[in-house]
Amino acid sequence: MRIRFRVATVGIVLALAGGGAVTGAAPASASDNTVASSFSCDAWHYLRGSRGHGASITCHGSSFTGYVICHQPDGYLYVRFGNRARSGGTSTAWCELNAEVSDAGALPI
Repeated sequence: MRIRFRVATVGIVLALAGGGAVTGAAPASASDNTVASSFSCDAWHYLRGSRGHGASITCHGSSFTGYVICHQPDGYLYVRFGNRARSGGTSTAWCELNAEVSDAGALPI
C-alpha cells in the first residue's frame, strides 16, 4: 500500500508540473485567471551539500512550494516538498543523503 501511495503521489506531481491537471470549477473572476496565468518560475538550481542533494527554485506571481523528485540507487522514486515561499522568494527541497534529484519544480498555492 505504501508503494502505491508514493507512486500515485509522484504521478500527481508530474501531472501538475506538466500542466496535465484539469480543474473542475471555473475561476471566480477574470482577475483570478490572470493571476494564475502570471505565475512563472526561474530555472531550478541543483544543490549539493552535507544534507545530500536538493534543488532551489524562485517563482513570481503567487505563493508557492518547491518540490524535488528523488531517485535512490535501488530505483525507488519519491517526492519531497520544500518550504512555502511568497512571490519572489526561494523554496528549497532536499532528497535523502544517498538519493539524486531526478526533477524539480514548484506548485502555486
